[in-house]
Amino acid sequence: MAYRVLIVDDQREVSRLLKSALETIEQGLDVAEARSGEEAILEARRKGVDLLVADFRLPGMTGAELMKKFRIINPQIKIIMITGVSDPRLLQEAQSAGADAFFAKPVSIADFLDTVERLLGMARTIVKAETRPPFEPPIEEEVSLSSILVGLRKDLDAQAVVFIDNMGRVQAEAGQLPDPNSTVSLISSLMGMFNAAQKAAHLLHHSSNHLHLFDSQDVDGVFLPVGPTHALFLVGQGLADPAALTGRLERIFDARAQLIEALKSIGIAVEPVGAEAAPAQRSALEEIFTQPENLPRDFLEILNQVGQKPPVDPNAFWETVVEKGTTYTEPDKLTYEQALKLGLAPDSAQ
Repeated sequence: MAYRVLIVDDQREVSRLLKSALETIEQGLDVAEARSGEEAILEARRKGVDLLVADFRLPGMTGAELMKKFRIINPQIKIIMITGVSDPRLLQEAQSAGADAFFAKPVSIADFLDTVERLLGMARTIVKAETRPPFEPPIEEEVSLSSILVGLRKDLDAQAVVFIDNMGRVQAEAGQLPDPNSTVSLISSLMGMFNAAQKAAHLLHHSSNHLHLFDSQDVDGVFLPVGPTHALFLVGQGLADPAALTGRLERIFDARAQLIEALKSIGIAVEPVGAEAAPAQRSALEEIFTQPENLPRDFLEILNQVGQKPPVDPNAFWETVVEKGTTYTEPDKLTYEQALKLGLAPDSAQ
């Protein structure tokens, strides 16, 4: 019977990465995913769990609270706690929660798999010394969204870096925003600005490449789109300082390009930011309008009439209507006045 592993993380790319890694174990594991602690408890009561892999920060109950509930459900369960927090106090709380193992994001896959096999009492099958031919270049490890944000936050010494989709859902984050209680309102306001800026860019015939800076004495903010459906928000001291802004923006734009590639690698189509797509769109339109055979016949007739004098002068028509009144040319229909004269309509005076 295969061991059952439940991964609980609201960041989909993290749970996908861990699940893919676990599925490489030769003896086989039954791996399930959950986005919240409440969903994880339902899953555990439905089929049972041998190993819980949970993020410390979850929507609703925390990873520590979830771990306590799982200990009640199954005292023999093995638990691995993972976290991306960097606050020393929260980090200490996560480490002392009582898990069997603890990993900080980005998770080392080799160490993670080794720990899973050790906790479940499985023979080691993954961590092996692998020899490569001298001429073969090493394979680079796929970069995750979380690792990109962690690196960007470290390089800019930012307080928090948050990656959001156009529905206002946090896809990945590094660090913590200044006021957790106002996070929902802040993200909602940012996405309202994002949608308004996208519309303004469209009306101005510009690309979706816009940038927003928030400068204050306490903390600065930088907000910019990542393709047409995602955005990046950074918070930290001095981020919008003009003296160092150029270098910081260069690093941010580099991270944006990495995020776009990371989204593509997990199957999310992202159109290029900027005017790169415009020439292709223009060439497609030019091909259609310069080759009449590509157009429908009705549309061609409309185009051929452009610039021609209409058969009836609109001004003359309306002058005739005002002076003479409307004339009905359909013989099978009567006006109200005609019907009244023939006694076919009620007389309003009676």
